[in-house]
Amino acid sequence: MRKRGFVLLWLAGIALATLGLRACTAGIAQQNLNGIGEVTSVVDGARPGEVVVHTHTRGYARDLAWVVTDDGNVTSMEGDGAEAPGGPQAQGCAGDACYRAAGDALRVEGSGDGGRTWATAWQVTGPAYENLVRTYPKLGDPAEHLASRSVVVHTVAGGHVVYVANGRDGLLRRDPGGAWRRIGSPDSGEGCCFLDPVPRLATDPPPPDPAPYVAGFVALGVLAAGAVASARRRSWHPLALVAVAALAALGGCVAYLGAGMPDVGMFPGLMYGAPLVLGALAGGAVLAAAFVRRAAPARPSGADVDVPGPEAGLARLGGGEGGGGPA
Repeated sequence: MRKRGFVLLWLAGIALATLGLRACTAGIAQQNLNGIGEVTSVVDGARPGEVVVHTHTRGYARDLAWVVTDDGNVTSMEGDGAEAPGGPQAQGCAGDACYRAAGDALRVEGSGDGGRTWATAWQVTGPAYENLVRTYPKLGDPAEHLASRSVVVHTVAGGHVVYVANGRDGLLRRDPGGAWRRIGSPDSGEGCCFLDPVPRLATDPPPPDPAPYVAGFVALGVLAAGAVASARRRSWHPLALVAVAALAALGGCVAYLGAGMPDVGMFPGLMYGAPLVLGALAGGAVLAAAFVRRAAPARPSGADVDVPGPEAGLARLGGGEGGGGPA
């Protein structure tokens, strides 16, 4: 009974830890999105090849201005005074290539004839846009906080680059080859600056996800540890086998959550998730082996039992055969 209670206690503890980890993972992801700065505008930098990005973040005493280069790197958070006069513009051109922000939607229009005719160059609409509205916490009016507001267009080697302020969705960048990419919002940390990633659009192809493979590997590792222990100890107790299977499932869940840990600030989720995966594998294997009891030695049947007779008892009392009894 004590063995069963030990097994159930361990399994219940691991299950509660898994549920807590799941809630923690979801909370970190929401907190990350809640703390991302809203890109309110982009402005030409005072120096060539630079764009000044203005952001607003809840809880900050003041708005911040960041310097982003034409190649997409955030280089400084000292953008105040580093911008060209004129303020944010809803339209910008590089020769005959012009772009303008919609102002009330995630949409950028482009023109190849200097602005005489326009067509949609990039946009997020329909279910993909609605999913973004649901994803960003405390968004407010989407037409104001999830919309393309201002643009900067720079001529570079091989073509031109475009930066668009997309509110809570951060920065949108068009590279010289014509590819548009949502690159996120500037943020600070060790090493100065980086870009917070944006949520994946519902229309984007799903990225490679190693979490199911990691979970399967850990679950198989725990099962293998239990099977080896059972084979070596010649013990196949049903309770132990059920406990090992449950432990493998819980270890796989912990590994799945660890492999999918979100980033925390500039630190990658792998930094936090890798110890969880290794702990699930090593701890699960140790516990699986501990749950398997060594088989009790077989008791001889009644027909094979030697029942000592009175002579044996007398011999023991007398010290054995010829064992120096009284003269």
